[in-house]
Amino acid sequence: MKKYTISLGPTIDRPWTSMAPIYLGDVPKGLETPTCYCTVECDDKPYLLLNLYGPESQFVDACIWQKWLVLGFGTSVCFIDVETRQQISFFIRYFRSLYPTDEYMFVTSAWEVYCFDDEPQLCWVSEGELGADGVIISSVQDNRVLGIGEWPPFGKEGYIPFALSLHTGNVCQ
Repeated sequence: MKKYTISLGPTIDRPWTSMAPIYLGDVPKGLETPTCYCTVECDDKPYLLLNLYGPESQFVDACIWQKWLVLGFGTSVCFIDVETRQQISFFIRYFRSLYPTDEYMFVTSAWEVYCFDDEPQLCWVSEGELGADGVIISSVQDNRVLGIGEWPPFGKEGYIPFALSLHTGNVCQ
């Protein structure tokens, strides 16, 4: 089994600077400096370089899930097949975090939860706004997605729990 290591950051050094990148996001014509670089090593050797372009965001996340390198940043989540390099991208309102499980990839934004299967296809988007400044998933159990939404005023009183149906994304008890 291959071992992948992912790094995200504002700069890169050799050997990454000599690799041909995959460009993601709103790529400018002049290929300016990316918002973020994503480097992927396979079995401790440079494997993939991704240049991410888009709105600055404090939230950027990446992981290997199933056969996919999954990247969330700005207003997108991208699935890249680690072998074929096939890319599938989805619009996400203000990306927050990735939450992989064996069966599903959950992606959160400032307001909602997105659920993807391993094709990857969008299975559902949660109903209504679950937060105003971020949605955090705490667990998936008993066919429910459990988490908290961050709402003003921020701090302990600004966290409101939620439960979603694992199969529909609808709010449940």
